[in-house]
Amino acid sequence: MLRLCLSGPVEVLVREEPVDLGPPQRRAVLAALAVDAGRPVPVDVLIDRIWGTEPPDGARRALYAHVARIRRLAERLDDDGEGRLPVLRRAGGYQLDLDPDRVDLHRFHRLAALARDEALPDRTRAARLREALELWRGEPFAGLPGTWPARMRETWRRRRVDAAVRLADLETRSGDPASVLGQLTDLLGEYPLTEPLAEALMRALHAAGDSGEALRCYAQTRRRLVEELGTEPGRRLRELHREILGERPLGRPR
Repeated sequence: MLRLCLSGPVEVLVREEPVDLGPPQRRAVLAALAVDAGRPVPVDVLIDRIWGTEPPDGARRALYAHVARIRRLAERLDDDGEGRLPVLRRAGGYQLDLDPDRVDLHRFHRLAALARDEALPDRTRAARLREALELWRGEPFAGLPGTWPARMRETWRRRRVDAAVRLADLETRSGDPASVLGQLTDLLGEYPLTEPLAEALMRALHAAGDSGEALRCYAQTRRRLVEELGTEPGRRLRELHREILGERPLGRPR
């Protein structure tokens, strides 16, 4: 089974083994196509994603060369029976003709969206969020320079945090807050200024019976916000802190 991974270094995995894609710029071309897997992408858009608003002379020729190399790789994979990775020529651009579910970030987005269906049991919604979060392999588009990869990293960071916070809410409500403590702690370590993560971790710690650690989490988050951003925690985090200090049952996150 062939998979294309964007949540981390850009990789094509066949039977979970990475395929040699060549130089970083070729990975950038593949990523620029993969974010719109199954849909045509104009050449000008691809050039902007790869080289930015001031592309070098010869950027269009370089794009064509990289696409040709990716096509040869796709042919080899197909001939070996390892899977297909076709890049089709479309009017004014190219299309990666790959099921979006074979691209980890597309699959993540689909599962996270399905988990928003409040008609489903909480257990089912939580399972979908867990499956989505388990797809994550590191910093999205790792190693790719430029403003477009940076924007993508920030977009997907927000989506990952949102999924983790929603999972924590579901598991805390269902009586299993301990199951999300490790993941929330790790994520807050990666994004220590992200207040929704701190709030979710504090709620889960308090629900798991460790209010002292929840208060320490607040103190550490507040210190970082003051030192790095010159600001106090937001209203929601301050109110949660007061609720935990008062040892009252916490309301559902708003």
